Amino acid sequence: MKNIRDIVKVLFLAVILVSCNEKEFLEETPFDFYSPENSYTTPDQIDLAIVRLYKDSQTVFVGGVVNTFAFFYTTDVGYDAIATTHQLNSWSDKITPETGEVEWMWENLYKIVANANTILSRIGAVEYPSEAARNAKIGEAKFFRALAYRTLGILYGGVPLSLEEITAPKRDFVRDTQANVFAQVINDLEEAVLNLPDADEVEQDGRISKGAANHLLAEMYIINQEYDKAIAAATAVIDNPNYELMTQRFGSRISEPGDVYWDLFRRGNVNRGKEGSSVNREAIWVAQYEHLALGGGDPDNFARFLAPLYWQLKDDNGENIFFSHSSQNGGRGIGWWAASDYMLNQVWANSNNDMRNSEYNIIRDVVVDNPNSAYFGQMMVASGAIDNYPNTINRWWSAIFAKSNPIGNFPDDVIADPETGETNNGAGSTFNDRYMMRLAETYLLRAEAYILKGDQASAAIDINAVRARVNADPVMEADVDMDYLLDERARELFTEEFRLLTLMRMGKIVERVRQHNPMHNGQYESFIINDTQNLWPIPISEIITNTEAVLEQNPGYN
Repeated sequence: MKNIRDIVKVLFLAVILVSCNEKEFLEETPFDFYSPENSYTTPDQIDLAIVRLYKDSQTVFVGGVVNTFAFFYTTDVGYDAIATTHQLNSWSDKITPETGEVEWMWENLYKIVANANTILSRIGAVEYPSEAARNAKIGEAKFFRALAYRTLGILYGGVPLSLEEITAPKRDFVRDTQANVFAQVINDLEEAVLNLPDADEVEQDGRISKGAANHLLAEMYIINQEYDKAIAAATAVIDNPNYELMTQRFGSRISEPGDVYWDLFRRGNVNRGKEGSSVNREAIWVAQYEHLALGGGDPDNFARFLAPLYWQLKDDNGENIFFSHSSQNGGRGIGWWAASDYMLNQVWANSNNDMRNSEYNIIRDVVVDNPNSAYFGQMMVASGAIDNYPNTINRWWSAIFAKSNPIGNFPDDVIADPETGETNNGAGSTFNDRYMMRLAETYLLRAEAYILKGDQASAAIDINAVRARVNADPVMEADVDMDYLLDERARELFTEEFRLLTLMRMGKIVERVRQHNPMHNGQYESFIINDTQNLWPIPISEIITNTEAVLEQNPGYN
């Protein structure tokens, strides 16, 4: 027995001595982990990486605060309504190399480039059932790289071109020319068009098709002054039987008062659909959103930031005009930015019967619903209930744009009281899929190419195709020019087109801000936008960290 005890003691001591080897004890042996080498090895993994490109693009163009503001209120159609000196209201003071929005946009666009490059660098080693299947995914990746570089090129001018996966730290970037950047965008899109599926062949709603690539290609050919090619690319979309302007009422709320333009933006109507009354053949590319679903996409913030802070209004007796924020009045708007007078009034002058300016689509007056107000049951504006309200820059009331607001149709979980329609603080989104490209814009792109080519007659035909759908009077050929086209884009595409990019690519941003932005034209302020601010500055953080080469700044920025 003693011998057995001695043997056990020796073995126990040996175990302790071995166990006390700290180096071996702390050494980790991972059973599995993700790396670029094992994350891009199957078609499914490649597709997951491509889905990430969709997600990153939504971050830039749909979700968040930066894009909600910068793409719209720095232009002719809107402004920051919190205070005259707030955010980016003054171009000369606020659009600088240190500006957070300038840096944020650069970083997030290059994230798309980097992820697309990784996919394109690794997809060749992945086994696919056919080359057509592989090429379709290459087409998607090249589309997103093109989208990112198109946006970078418009915002910043010439930027570093990176077309390969970067696997080690790099601090020697140099700027290429804007012309070379745009040439690369066109090359990527031309290849994408060859390989992407048609609209009726895409895997699911929201995936990129030939139509989306041709739409963007038309814009790029215009930038490149290749007008015949732009016309051909736009025509490839317009003449495609999968697309057509919606001219009859359709979709989920067809039985309610409204019109076809109103229908285009109702929840559940934005995607193409498959059959029946819900088919929307005008949608080309739609960013997807699924409320409360994990990974359901980024919601936009229009119903929060663009809708006025109406529910805090008081009448001339000091009584609240509204009992609360409500579904029927557009949810919990906070009015961080507002439409300019140009957008609210000027573009609609002599706009007889244009349904885009109907009571369903631009809500300029609402019923007072607080029983304690002396104006209860009356129209707020018409009754004079807010005539004496110090609504100095229209944060509390201007108008509600129904296309950017699910009026009367918020999700149940943001309704605090179903009987009254009162919403909770979560009622700040459209809770809807979001048009990224719509056929009406394709018509206007082709019209733009015709104008620049000197063919006003053909441009008028395309513009009138868009105007006829909304019962607007036709434009005469003699009245068609670039300013009229910009007015028509504002009427048709407000909150859809990324207005900043439109004006910058046309070389119109300085002129139009000076003319129509109330923070620059003297209506509220006379801030300066410099002649050189047709481009944003290169972020100072990028210049400082690029230690092994000079990343030159744009003219006019220190």
